[in-house]
Amino acid sequence: MVPGLEATTVHYSLVSSPVLGFDLVRLPHGDSTAQVLLRALDCGPREIDVLARRHDAAARAGAWETVRHAAGNVPQITDVLHQVANGLAHGDFTGERTDEQTAARVESGVVRVLQTSTIADADALVRLVHHDVFDWTWTAPVDGGPRLRTEDAGRAADVLADAAVSAYLGDRLPDHVRRVLAHPYLQASRDLAPLPEHPTGLGPEQAGVARVLDTLRRLDGTDRACLRAVAATSRPSAGEWAGAVHDASWAVHLSDRVRTAAVAQLLAVRAFRAGGLEAADGADGLWNVVSGVVHAEVVADLLSSDARAVLLRPWEAAFGTD
Repeated sequence: MVPGLEATTVHYSLVSSPVLGFDLVRLPHGDSTAQVLLRALDCGPREIDVLARRHDAAARAGAWETVRHAAGNVPQITDVLHQVANGLAHGDFTGERTDEQTAARVESGVVRVLQTSTIADADALVRLVHHDVFDWTWTAPVDGGPRLRTEDAGRAADVLADAAVSAYLGDRLPDHVRRVLAHPYLQASRDLAPLPEHPTGLGPEQAGVARVLDTLRRLDGTDRACLRAVAATSRPSAGEWAGAVHDASWAVHLSDRVRTAAVAQLLAVRAFRAGGLEAADGADGLWNVVSGVVHAEVVADLLSSDARAVLLRPWEAAFGTD
């Protein structure tokens, strides 16, 4: 772990991987962050050895002084939305406008906020790598003592977290700092096997995951227009959607598919960008469509037909049923 960053009140976790995906699809280099996290999720003992050998403590120490400053300048969604709420309460958005004009202005402003702010922060991303993705590298506490891990495991996690943060903060960091953070990871990647294009360990009941990812990667202009229209016009109600996502997330947890579901969501982030979708699409509701159908397909054999129908409805409105 890197000391010196203030603890965030919102954490990323593998359990809430759709939330992580929501941030990543709205960041300029979020797909690169997703790729690093996919590598972290694919790590075993051999990969840890390869990554740990590239650790450069002296170089990263200087780079993280800059990271701390840049991370503090990234706006958080909760803070900015509180400002919007305060503005509404004080009539800052109205002036001589009608209710319809005010609503349109607020909605446009909120979408812009969603394009430039994040739910969590760089510290949350570091914690995700060290303590969630690499949870298997820590020992169980003995007699109330601390959890422990090998020095190589900590070094490998540093290399991965540095590369992830380099992409996450992107142009907020000077180019030379980004290179320092990413270089050990890029060097190690030359000695590692290519990552799979689809989640492993899923049976035939979850074949829909691969189909959704492949469709996303091959989107053309017509496909993107259909998805955007569906996201704007065919959204389930907030309560209906939240209930279906909760059911899918609970099924993921009960079936011990948390890591598999996280891989699927991160692959969806990369496919989202490969298919030509943009930050504005993620902010405007399209990521909910994508993450919802991916989550539903990961637990297609367990999810109730009602919840599955809610999550698949927008996708099927755009592409039909198989």
